[in-house]
Amino acid sequence: MADCYRGDKRATESKQHLRKALFQLLREKEWGKISVQDLTKRAGIHRTTFYQHYEDKFDLAQQVMAEMFDVMKNAIFAPVSEEDWQEEHTAYVYIFRFYQHLQEHEEEYQILLKRGRELNIRQTVCAFFEDSFSLGAEEVADKKAARHLVPLDMQKQFVMSAYAGTAEWWLRTGRPYSPDFMASSMIQLIQNPSK
Repeated sequence: MADCYRGDKRATESKQHLRKALFQLLREKEWGKISVQDLTKRAGIHRTTFYQHYEDKFDLAQQVMAEMFDVMKNAIFAPVSEEDWQEEHTAYVYIFRFYQHLQEHEEEYQILLKRGRELNIRQTVCAFFEDSFSLGAEEVADKKAARHLVPLDMQKQFVMSAYAGTAEWWLRTGRPYSPDFMASSMIQLIQNPSK
């Protein structure tokens, strides 16, 4: 049992070192110029250890990004106490947590924005928004469905695109507004765009 624990701990540490190496190298140079050798050297591990966990550098990048978005999803959708809810704006807590998480992990998300096209992260980002914001988007859309004849799937796509685009703008411009302001403003824009 102790050997199994040590093995798991070593594997976790190796993965953490590789993740750190990945972001350090992405900060310094283009994705196409980063090799597995660069990654293992920077992480201080052997190539055989790398290949125990990943098929290649693309597999490493995809697993790291998937893990990042899982962590974000867990942060956003952690249990919410009743006093945290704003009754007329039930999505506020989730949107606030989304911006708060981006702020806390800004450096890594800035690197993903800079290298996103090289890393081909569009599919991962789309899957994240589809999984994470469908519930919130549907809640907002359902309340308006009786008043508007816009199909629910179109409303959902609009809301998700708005969140993704605005979050990207917010990071690229150096977070000019607080997470609280962003959450309140996003709700106002979605629900009452003319105000």
